[in-house]
Amino acid sequence: MLKDEQKDLFLQLAVQAAKANGKFDETEKEMLIKFANEMNIEPKSESDKSIDELTEELAKITGKKERKIILFEAIGILNSDGEFDEKEAEYLANIAKKFEISKEDLEYMMSLVSYYVELFDEIVYTVVDEE
Repeated sequence: MLKDEQKDLFLQLAVQAAKANGKFDETEKEMLIKFANEMNIEPKSESDKSIDELTEELAKITGKKERKIILFEAIGILNSDGEFDEKEAEYLANIAKKFEISKEDLEYMMSLVSYYVELFDEIVYTVVDEE
């Protein structure tokens, strides 16, 4: 749903998100590759802009709907390694603030992603359960 310029900035933001807690594991690298493939652009493992530059530029060239999509994806990236720490929480809060998304909306979005992950895990467990 993103335009070309938005895609590049989003992928750079995703790189920043993956590295927000100082770790960059295989799960996060795989997610970045999937994002790039879905958007038909080259994968990235580095960003040439700061988080503030990225969020400001994205805020200028996206509508509320696109900003929410980007924030949902950032939440997913930050939860993909099974860990979520204070640095990552601050990272999301910073994005939400720049995107003019309330703290309450961010918390609700985070709870939806958690619920989605739990539901997906339950589906996988149900499918692979041999009893």
